[in-house]
Amino acid sequence: MPSAKPGIKQFLLDTKVSEVMVSPVITVKETDNFALVQEKIALYDVRHLPVVSEAGGVVGIITQRDLYQIHSPRRLEDGSWYYDKDALSQFLLSKVMLRDPFTLKPGNSLYEAVDATARFKFGCIPIVDDYKHPCGILTRDTILKFLIA
Repeated sequence: MPSAKPGIKQFLLDTKVSEVMVSPVITVKETDNFALVQEKIALYDVRHLPVVSEAGGVVGIITQRDLYQIHSPRRLEDGSWYYDKDALSQFLLSKVMLRDPFTLKPGNSLYEAVDATARFKFGCIPIVDDYKHPCGILTRDTILKFLIA
């Protein structure tokens, strides 16, 4: 893999995640009804939802792709998509989420985020404080939009 030019690498090292992350972050609780995942993804037009414990710390992540794999929507006659909320409610979020996702803190460098995203093929990285409470989220799209702005 080619390496970044020195100026680009230094820019990424000098830029903090807090300058790029989206905040506030939309979350779901691990005890929430699974149908709420679909509702929040549609309502907020997001693809990644950090899952938090009752104490508020990030314990998992659920994505739009996970939702599609767990339960596919049905197409209505008007062309819109419909999810059967009763069918979704049969799934336990705590059982289908990705547990203990990779996280960063606001003071981490954008270089660390880009490196992890590329190396591990992450679609997003939750940004957390010292107590693992979410304070932002970083997605591949967020990074790319920041870099071309």
